[in-house]
Amino acid sequence: MSANIAITGVPTTPGSNGSVPLRREIRELQQTFPDQFNLYILGLQGLQGLDESQLTSYYQIAGIHGMPFKPWDGVGSDSDWEESSGFGGYCTHSSILFTTWHRPYIALYEQSLYKSVQAVAAKFPAGALRDRYVAAAKDFRAPYFDWASQPPAGTSAFPSVLSSSTIRVVDVDGKTKSVGNPLYQFNFHPVNPSRGDFSSQWSKYPTTVRYPNRVTGQSQDARIAPILSNELASLRSNVGLLLLSYKNFDAFSFNQWDTSTSPGEYGSLEDVHNEIHDRVGGGGHMSSLEVSAFDPFFWLHHINVDRLWAIWQDLNPSSFMSPRPAPYSTFGVTQGATQDENTALTPFWDKTGRAFWTSAQIKDTASTFGYAYAETQKWQYTTGAAYQAALRQAVTKLYGTNVFANFVAHVTQRRTEDVHAPAVNVAEIAPSASASPSPPAASEPETPGQAQKLLGPIPASLKHLAPNNKYTEWVVNVRAEKHGLGQPFRVLVFLGTFAADPDAWDGEFNCVGRVSVLGRNDTTTQCARCRADGAARLMVSGTVPLTSALLQDIAEGELADLTPASVVPHLQRQLQWRVALFSGDEQQAADVPGLKVSVASTEVTIGADDGLPVYSGHYAVYPEITAGKPAGLREGEQA
Repeated sequence: MSANIAITGVPTTPGSNGSVPLRREIRELQQTFPDQFNLYILGLQGLQGLDESQLTSYYQIAGIHGMPFKPWDGVGSDSDWEESSGFGGYCTHSSILFTTWHRPYIALYEQSLYKSVQAVAAKFPAGALRDRYVAAAKDFRAPYFDWASQPPAGTSAFPSVLSSSTIRVVDVDGKTKSVGNPLYQFNFHPVNPSRGDFSSQWSKYPTTVRYPNRVTGQSQDARIAPILSNELASLRSNVGLLLLSYKNFDAFSFNQWDTSTSPGEYGSLEDVHNEIHDRVGGGGHMSSLEVSAFDPFFWLHHINVDRLWAIWQDLNPSSFMSPRPAPYSTFGVTQGATQDENTALTPFWDKTGRAFWTSAQIKDTASTFGYAYAETQKWQYTTGAAYQAALRQAVTKLYGTNVFANFVAHVTQRRTEDVHAPAVNVAEIAPSASASPSPPAASEPETPGQAQKLLGPIPASLKHLAPNNKYTEWVVNVRAEKHGLGQPFRVLVFLGTFAADPDAWDGEFNCVGRVSVLGRNDTTTQCARCRADGAARLMVSGTVPLTSALLQDIAEGELADLTPASVVPHLQRQLQWRVALFSGDEQQAADVPGLKVSVASTEVTIGADDGLPVYSGHYAVYPEITAGKPAGLREGEQA
């Protein structure tokens, strides 16, 4: 029997129809499955409290992702750089292994958390209470946080269960009490042991932090919800575009850009993933890939990333990774050798403990690691076609890929929650809309019956914007050298005016989205892949959808429709972008290596009956919009 730690996930015997337990959204887990949620909090507390030297402790598992850059479970590297500068880590970011590597990584976390949950359940007083919690623990799976779905009306985009320092639980003595919230932060014990696990930048923090105060270093979690909410329309559109319009695995999964990248493939799941690291971290641990896994939110975030990939997989079952040369040597592959679906996903030993998992082996979540998601319960459908139709419907409902119905729902909710948002009455958007100094006042919120009338394939008040159910979808494309600034940065996109202070940018109403670039200093980082990518001047890309923001401009009387004849001059006047470092300082766009910003559009057809979008796949590029602006694409340049 091997002494290596086998990554098994939670051992599961599927039901007779192939069913397995579900990973649930954390708000659903808290509200609908309170016993499992209670066990989750207590189990996570237990996992975080394990001795840091244990290989399956929270500390050790988190450390696989970056710092302290030490081999886990005896899996090192044979790179030349390691011999002179130390272990270079397991980084797979900006590579074809990005999504697949994280799946067994999360399974390791989940199996360790599951073990802790079982131990907690067994500690309750003998009798009915213990029996109840033992039963709840049996089907427990680690939850996710869906940061791209519309929060329920009246709730925060970053709920208190994630941002409060304490939380109420039923403890193992059967009594309800307030305890430290393990989702709020991880307490290092100690923060930087004598072995020197962290750099000076991070060793000063005794806990993980989010938006640390520049003076005190204290977390400022209250900043997260407004930022998530402000750019939610763009984020939802981005996720919907990825799931329904991207058909190639490489384009969908990771953010590397090269000259073969088409204007319709600048986005990626990794790009959206980067945005959440940025928006939640705010210069704290989540903002740095080298220490992000220590923040408890990392796991909720990455399980959602895994979920989005699982949905995309089942919509595109025949598309998978194309072979590429390895940028540097690791324990399992030599620099320049082919990386493909059979490349070892180090350091994750398979169920035998004698070989490493490969991407080809972990494609099916149910049979490999014993879980599914609410959307991927394929055993409920008699045919693959019915299952895929249900997936498309779920994506459209969750992420507003019917941009018109989504706009109505978003404006209706936002005007009841955000006193700073301009007043808009979607029922009064006329076909002849033109510039107006005084937009119409908001009406009272619709009753449920009225709201239902607005949620057809295309709401009647907006149907003139999509003659024959066709309209033009607009995006901003951004590319840049990933490590060109030697630190992470974000490109913020605006439609209209905004404040001069960079600290206020991501809260501006006219900020429609961002592309976050998680760069590092390629001469000082211990990450071997980052050093190789920096030397190669690796380019990455991302997308900011514009259509929801343009509908807002139409609603306010500033834009007539979504046709190029109207949108091009509007964007020439209104479209701007700025670059901010994660420190909060502005960086001149013209000084960002490789930065290029462009605008593209594609035709979309909305199904007359089901309201589902069908993307043409052909993108037009408009250099006349960006030419003359810092780092803007000019006529004749590579789009």
